[in-house]
Amino acid sequence: MSRYRGPATLISSDGAEVEVYVDLRSKQREWSGTATISDFDVTGPHDRTLRLPDGREAQVELGGSATWSDVVTLVGSGPPPFA
Repeated sequence: MSRYRGPATLISSDGAEVEVYVDLRSKQREWSGTATISDFDVTGPHDRTLRLPDGREAQVELGGSATWSDVVTLVGSGPPPFA
């Protein structure tokens, strides 16, 4: 199992970028985690690109967040960008 905690960028399909702090874990071929987002737009598309500071990218799907929370679940597709 590998793990990454630190800064990242979420990029929407229209190119908008949001700086986030992520806590990600991978187990075999699956990876997921959470992102702390100060201005999460629940009405926007939930498929995003996640970019790590070293430039590696992967596709993620945003899950839900608790009311009044800035923590959102992430589910990755493809190989994890931090392994």
